[in-house]
Amino acid sequence: MRWGAGSVSGDGTRTAVLALLARRGPLSRAQIAEILGLSPATVTSSTRRLLAVGMLAEQEPRVPAAGRPSIPLRLVPRSAHAIGVQVALDHVATVLTRLDGVVVDGASWPFDPAAPEAVERLTELIRGRIAEAARQRRPLLGVGVAVPGVVEPETGTLRMSVRLGWNGMPLAARLRAALGVPVFVDNDISAVTVAERLYGPSAECADFLVVAIGQGIGAGLVLDGAPYRGAAGAAGEFGHLPILADGPECVCGNRGCLETQASTEALARQGREAGLIGPDAGVGELGALAVAGDERARELFADAGALLGRALAGVVNILGTSTVVVVGEITPLWDHVRAAFDAALAAHLLPCVRETRIEVRPWEERLIAVAAAGIALGAPLAAPRQRG
Repeated sequence: MRWGAGSVSGDGTRTAVLALLARRGPLSRAQIAEILGLSPATVTSSTRRLLAVGMLAEQEPRVPAAGRPSIPLRLVPRSAHAIGVQVALDHVATVLTRLDGVVVDGASWPFDPAAPEAVERLTELIRGRIAEAARQRRPLLGVGVAVPGVVEPETGTLRMSVRLGWNGMPLAARLRAALGVPVFVDNDISAVTVAERLYGPSAECADFLVVAIGQGIGAGLVLDGAPYRGAAGAAGEFGHLPILADGPECVCGNRGCLETQASTEALARQGREAGLIGPDAGVGELGALAVAGDERARELFADAGALLGRALAGVVNILGTSTVVVVGEITPLWDHVRAAFDAALAAHLLPCVRETRIEVRPWEERLIAVAAAGIALGAPLAAPRQRG
C-alpha cells in the first residue's frame, strides 16, 4: 500500500500493515510482504516495533506439511484507540474507536461554528471525550478532526471553509496546544477516502473516487494507490464544478456551481420555490412526495441525477478511475435519482471507461466521525507533518 506526499501518515508501511491485519485477520510476515508488495526485511523491521509496543502479537506457529513453520501476527485491537470528531454546520459528532476501527461509543452535541467561542466549545467537547477514554483506561493514539473545507495537509490549517466560516485557522495547532495530545485535521471527504483506503471494500483498489452528496458535494481521490489532495489540499471540490454560466450564487461566491443544482440543500430549495414543500421543509419531505408519485418532485430528482451523472462522467473521463463510491445524505433517496444519473453517466463516459463500477453506499450518520478517527489510526508511531 503506497501513500503519497499528501497523506497525513508519516509511516505508510506500519499503517499498511495495521490496516491489512484489521481487514484480513492474522497473517504471517511472508504473507504480509507478498500482499503489500514489500520486502521481507521491510516487514520484519516494521512489525518489530509494533510488537514491542503491544499493537501486534504473535500467535502459535503454523506447521505446514512441508517447509518451515510460520508465525502469524495478529492485531491487538484494545492496545490503542482514537477519537474521531466531525465538525458540521449545526453539530459536532464524536466516536471512540479501537485500533481495528471498531466503534466503542459515540455522542453528538449541537454546535454553532459562528459563535465567538466556537473553537473553545469544540475543545471542551473533545477534552471531555479524552477524559472519558482515560477513565475507561483506553490508551489513546490521538484525535482526528474532519471539517468541511480546504485543509493544508502539512499543517492541519483550515485554509477555507465557506460552510463553517473559518478561514486561515490553524485548527490542528490550536487543538494540539490546548489538549496536549496528537491532533490531526483533514477535510471531511478526504478523511472518508483515507478510511476507505485503510479499512473499506475499496482498500485493494489502486484508483477510486469517493463522491459525497449532501448539503454540499465533494470528492476524494485515490490515484495509483495513494490519496491525492492536490496543491495545498484543494483537490476534490467537485461541488464547485461550474455547470451554469449564470446560475444561482454558490456559498463559495461563484455562480452556477454543481452544488447549487444537485445537492440535497439545492433540491430542498427548488422544492420550496416550486411550492411543493413548506418553507421549513427539507429534502426528506420532497422525497416523500416523489414516493407518493408527485411528478414535479420526481422531475427535480431526475434533473439533479442527470447533472450529477454528466458531471461525474467528465471526472471519470479525466481520471480513469475503476470505481466510484457514492456516499452522503442523498443515498436514501437514490431510487429517485438513479435512472437519470445512470443514463447521463452512460451517455457521456468514454468507451474505454464504461466498465467503471458505481457503488452507492447506505448512509451512516457516524460515517465522517468514524473516518476522522481513521486519520489518527492511520498515523500510529509515526512522525506526521502535522505534529511538527
